[in-house]
Amino acid sequence: MRVTRCEAGAADDLALSYGQYFRGITDVISRDGYGLLVDATARRLARDVLLSDIQEILIYAEKHGSDYHPARIEVMVDGVCATFVMNVAVSARGKARLCSEFDVLQHLGRKYNFPFLPQAYFYGEASCSSVHNGEADTSLPMFLADWFEGYHEFHLSVDSEDGSQGLVLWDTDKGHYHLRPSHSSQIYRQAARILTLYYDVETFEQIFPWHHAAGDFIVKAAEESLDVRLVTARQYGSMMDRCEGVSAHEGLLFFLLNLSLRMRLDRLDGVGAVAWADDDCLGASLEGFVEGLRTKEQNKTIRVGFLDGFLQHCHSLGKEDLSDRFEALVDACDQAAPDMPVIRDYLKRHISRFHSAFQGLEDSRFLATRTPKTSP
Repeated sequence: MRVTRCEAGAADDLALSYGQYFRGITDVISRDGYGLLVDATARRLARDVLLSDIQEILIYAEKHGSDYHPARIEVMVDGVCATFVMNVAVSARGKARLCSEFDVLQHLGRKYNFPFLPQAYFYGEASCSSVHNGEADTSLPMFLADWFEGYHEFHLSVDSEDGSQGLVLWDTDKGHYHLRPSHSSQIYRQAARILTLYYDVETFEQIFPWHHAAGDFIVKAAEESLDVRLVTARQYGSMMDRCEGVSAHEGLLFFLLNLSLRMRLDRLDGVGAVAWADDDCLGASLEGFVEGLRTKEQNKTIRVGFLDGFLQHCHSLGKEDLSDRFEALVDACDQAAPDMPVIRDYLKRHISRFHSAFQGLEDSRFLATRTPKTSP
């Protein structure tokens, strides 16, 4: 078996060298005779795998983010490649978030049988000396998870030719290109559906925070279809306290209001100014939300009729009722967050568009015919 390490990109901001980085990863995956990696590979390929079956292990340094420094690991077994990501943390903030995210991913993997999040396989730590202080050893925590092959980031961008704003897919093979409006709507719809599927109507637990600017959602694009995945789940908890007497319908409504705002936020080209998606995003998000609830009814994770009851509850609310709830939601947010000025600027228009769009959903059966038949 051969282990090959490949550098990619600069590492000037790392507090360790590439040599330390690769040695740390190799140290973790090789423990107990590569036992954890062999087990993960068997689960990934859905077949029995022995260490002797592994022909080669390739480790690529992919990129360096503010919290993680992910490596792509390819395990070759009889000509078949099992691809993983090893998320590595160096900073104190990154280390704290990595431990939490590993626990959240494992929890959600046990709680739900959905394919939209990466499976987290194992956690490990390596020791290394900081290049800034060769005498001080530091821990290098990391965890292994699924790599979504063929999926890419997408971000809002301004077309240089006509000045219009739309989504651009960061395809590493074909290059960056603008997506058709219909494809953009598919992305927002699927993203909203995914978040709704992981929402717990009883406990109000949800995946949050998430942000398009961070590349949390990724997409695989085909000629006529798209498939969206969520690469991270930093936290899974309730934004409200059920003991306060808040009903399941009201808790779900606040989840939807927050989703409708956050889905429209991004940064231009991923790193520029905070950007706000057009109204098509809102309509697609509402469709995805209803599709998610319909799927939960079909899977019997919520009772049949819950969606209809929720829609009736929402239809009974006037525009002022929605406005009060939106204002309360926004007031509870961190006012120093970079997104807040943009949210404030667009809030009144968003409330008006939300009210109109939601009143258009006069019967949940309108969406039932559009719910994808694919699992889950």
